Amino acid sequence: MTTRRQLLQASGALALAPLATYGQTPAWPSKPVRLVVPSAGGSPWDPIARHLAERFSKAFGQPFFVENRGGGTGLIGMDQVAKSIDGHTLGVMFMPHAVLPALMEKMPYDTLKDLVPISQTQWTYNVLVMRSNVAANNMNQLIELVRKNPGKLVYSSGGTGSPAHLMGEYFKQLTGTFILHVPYRGPVAALQGLIGDQSDLMFASLASALPHIRSGRLRAIAVTSTERLEVLPDTPTFAQAGFSRFDVRDWAGLVGSTSMPAGVVDRLNSEVASALSEPGVAQRFSQMGVYVHTSKASAFGDWIQREIPKWAQVVQKSNIKME
Repeated sequence: MTTRRQLLQASGALALAPLATYGQTPAWPSKPVRLVVPSAGGSPWDPIARHLAERFSKAFGQPFFVENRGGGTGLIGMDQVAKSIDGHTLGVMFMPHAVLPALMEKMPYDTLKDLVPISQTQWTYNVLVMRSNVAANNMNQLIELVRKNPGKLVYSSGGTGSPAHLMGEYFKQLTGTFILHVPYRGPVAALQGLIGDQSDLMFASLASALPHIRSGRLRAIAVTSTERLEVLPDTPTFAQAGFSRFDVRDWAGLVGSTSMPAGVVDRLNSEVASALSEPGVAQRFSQMGVYVHTSKASAFGDWIQREIPKWAQVVQKSNIKME
């Protein structure tokens, strides 16, 4: 027979259980969590995503696995995140996701309503690179070459609306030049096309271009950072090269769907900050051309809201259409 004391002990345990469960959100995750990187493997967003997945697995006690879902300039992968209904899908959002609303007549999801910002994770600077056999060694020589040969030089990008494409069009607007654009299926393929002499220049991510700059296959002209980078000390910034208006920074951060339980965003934000502040982490990633930067969820959300109208103006002025 159950005694009155046993009943009181049981009811007390039940009263405390919700506090432990919901106050610290240990009920999430209840199964493996998918971390979608909306690009092919080897992209500039992979290294930090995989680092976070490993740290999250230890912190939350469930496997976090990275899934590369390229296509549509990041649209296909992010659509899966936005439409996730089980609360166990995260995604890496990067600059093109702020451009897609201006490129598409009808988005399959609402960037501001269907995705929940968690934290920015990085700046991924780009570098204007050329094939080493192009007859230009610096910015002035490049612009002179382009102006003498309008439409004869070709720049490659990872697709319509990709960072390399937008930077290329913005560069053309600022310099008053005409350079042909050739889109590829992703930034990795675009860089391979440049190395294979199928194009002449590219606004490549620093992370992917560095090995080819160091090998001498590509020549670095300018970087999109605000200061010279330790990994390319002899390469000027765009401001130093005479184009201070070329203020462009590629970025990435972690987002989730609205199906995530309440309280999970704060916990994830804290774990992102912890994982990326470990000793040596920032230096290790900077050697790859990836620069760690974390933020509050609200700050990341504000950044996304500012980026969408900014790039809409560039898209409209350049008459860029999704192909």
